Amino acid sequence: MKEIITYLYRNYFEIAAFSVGLLLLALMDPKTASGPGLCLLENLGFQYCPGDGLGHSISFIIRGEFDNALEANILGPFALIVLSGRVFYLFSKNYLNHNNKIE
Repeated sequence: MKEIITYLYRNYFEIAAFSVGLLLLALMDPKTASGPGLCLLENLGFQYCPGDGLGHSISFIIRGEFDNALEANILGPFALIVLSGRVFYLFSKNYLNHNNKIE
């Protein structure tokens, strides 16, 4: 049982975490600003947080509102490309390895 949990954690945790995160960003309303701040720098008292608006930017991109996305955070398109690329890479790597093990 421990081996199964370890296998699932090593191979699918990152895929699941990023996929669920992107799904939640797709479902959120980017025009609302309610909720707790998760920026460590702002919680420590700094005025600037480089990740401010990143989730809103990704959510705007998914909706096709590119002007609003760049206004929320200019790194939003880059973050979306990196996260989706990582999910597709891990999925294909694990899927291809799984098929090779069966044969």
